[in-house]
Amino acid sequence: MKKNLENVYEAQIKALQEEIAALQCQQDKNEREIAMNLAGGRMQDALLIMTGHQEKEMGKSQRHITAHLKTEIMEMEEDLIRQTKINGIVLVNCSVKTVEKGNKKMVQQHRLTGHCSFLDFQVEFELTDVQEDTTLVRTITDLNIVMDSTEFKDFGNFVSGVEDKRDLLLFFRTLRRFSDRCEDRRRTFQHFQRWRQALGDGPEVISAQTEEKYPCVVSLPGGCRAEVMQIKSPKLAGCALTIYWSIEVTNEGDITPKIDLLTKMPEKVLEMDSRKVIENAPDSFQSLLRILGAEASIDTVIQSVDV
Repeated sequence: MKKNLENVYEAQIKALQEEIAALQCQQDKNEREIAMNLAGGRMQDALLIMTGHQEKEMGKSQRHITAHLKTEIMEMEEDLIRQTKINGIVLVNCSVKTVEKGNKKMVQQHRLTGHCSFLDFQVEFELTDVQEDTTLVRTITDLNIVMDSTEFKDFGNFVSGVEDKRDLLLFFRTLRRFSDRCEDRRRTFQHFQRWRQALGDGPEVISAQTEEKYPCVVSLPGGCRAEVMQIKSPKLAGCALTIYWSIEVTNEGDITPKIDLLTKMPEKVLEMDSRKVIENAPDSFQSLLRILGAEASIDTVIQSVDV
């Protein structure tokens, strides 16, 4: 049931994106695009009226058509807002260009720019419509996706695979879920970063309980959106732990967050670790993750370093 609803939403989103893109093209392309979906020339007449190219003497029927067109546009905009709230994808700009138009075939080039959370994207694709008897066959014949995903190697590989398969729906569906997992990581890392900032020279006032629980041992070399958190002991020079939080994406769009603990200790410390606590720390951390979750497990590691 959930998958069926998801497919319905995706179909609606795709249809709305195409409608909005068509409305933002030049007037002549607007008239041809809209005329394909409405019987007769009423919509075309309405567009001509709105742009002043039709004589005023056409009367009440023309004003009614104009009002109807404006209502339809408002409804499409409202639908797009609702879909944005559902899928988290915000379209900033849409454009469409007709490169070929015949009795049974039409080819259009589409360009969509937008973002999902902090992930910006630009999608360019060529859409081919072929009329076969009473059936309209619509296919994506070319797809190019531009994203600043250099810091997300796995997602970059996924995007390349999507372009090869020309699977636009898979891209948007996976983009939302990938963005959600990135936000989970950012919130967790930023949570610990705020503890550190609060303990620094900023104007924040924190309680003694907060200061005792959250020591100033955390650093985020790449910021809260990066994959790495470093935890250094303030008492033992050279002792450091690294949280490496990656988000793996397969070519099929399966997303798996992976959080690992890496250790870096001086040789003398390793020699003194007769119980192999440091050696077993990565496995122990995985056990904590399964029981406590990411935030509580990282907090436990911080407390252990500050002992």
